[in-house]
Order: sequence, then structure tokens, then C-alpha cells
Amino acid sequence: MSTVLSGECGGKLLSIRAARDDDLPSIILLWQRNIKTANTAEDIAELYSHFKRYFFVAICEIDDNHCSGDAGLCVCDECDEHDEQHDEYDKREHEAGEIIGFVAGSVKYLDEPVGHISGIAVNAEYRRMGVGTALIETVGNAFKNDGFRRMTLEVRVSNIAARIFYAKLGFKRLYVEKRYYADGEDAIVCEKILAGNNAKGRAIV
Repeated sequence: MSTVLSGECGGKLLSIRAARDDDLPSIILLWQRNIKTANTAEDIAELYSHFKRYFFVAICEIDDNHCSGDAGLCVCDECDEHDEQHDEYDKREHEAGEIIGFVAGSVKYLDEPVGHISGIAVNAEYRRMGVGTALIETVGNAFKNDGFRRMTLEVRVSNIAARIFYAKLGFKRLYVEKRYYADGEDAIVCEKILAGNNAKGRAIV
């Protein structure tokens, strides 16, 4: 799927596609830059190896005449200040075909198997342009097509903007997971019913 984005750097073509093995370093970098859980690069790679069918990336297709300045990174679940550890990414120009975001889906086992959004991140320059929404809709459709009736995610209690964002996409609060994040902050576990799917959820690993 693709859509035309418009922002202060002009119109850009956004493409969402299934992640490939050679995308993994970029996904890991985005994840570690933005999602403050205890996941190591090895953890993320293992998650990808089991659930790669639910990993998707957002690609910005632009030409050399468009904006290519430095930008920080921001995840839909949280926004952090510049991190010197990741100068390597921040110095990269936004060239045609560069990954500007990703969503990592997996499977959780509750009363039945459910689709789960383990991580999602979008480059700060492309926030509020529908990239996060497109990624969530894409992985949601993948879950629905595989027979899952629900999908879940966690969001920081303190991240009001992200909570509002997920609520607009149809996620409902289930409960609070104490000290979920690496810094000790609680997470709100949210759920969305995948409309139009009455099939029993099943796990594909």
C-alpha cells in the first residue's frame, strides 16, 4: 500500500511493505533509539525470526531535491531527546527508499492467541503525516487475514499523546502492567477488536 504525504518538506510518496532480512539493522536501530524496554538486538532479531510475517517497514520515496536534513527519531509510543549513541543514524540523509518507520507484530497467548504490536517507531520528520496509522492498519490487516480476532499493545502511562492516538484507532484500555518499561514506568495494555473477523484466533509462528 502507498499514500502521498505532505508536510513542510513537500509531497512524498510513502510505501508500506513487508520487512526483509536486510531491513533488520535499521529496525533494531529505530527500536533501541525509541522504545525503552529491555530488549537487546538479539531479542529483536529473535522476535523477527519467529514473526517476520508481521514486521512491516515504511519507506519514503523522495528525490535529491527534497529535504534531507538531520532529524531526531520519535516513536508513536514515546519521544526522546537526541541520543549521542545513535548519531550514526541521525546523520544519515533521507534518501529515496530509506526506512522511516516500522511496526513489529507478534503473537501473545491470552484466553486465545491474539495479534500483538511489540514495537512501532516513526522518524520524527514524518510524524503526524499518517505513517504510524498506516503501519498499524497494515499489521492489523495481516492479523485479521490470519484469523486473529484481537490485537493488543502497551503504551506508557505518562504518554498522553500516544494514548489519544491509539484511542482514535479504536484501542481500548484493558489493565495496567506494573513496571513494564526498563525505567520502571507502568504500561497500559490496550486492545482493539479486528472488525469483520469472526474466526477463532490462531498463531502462525
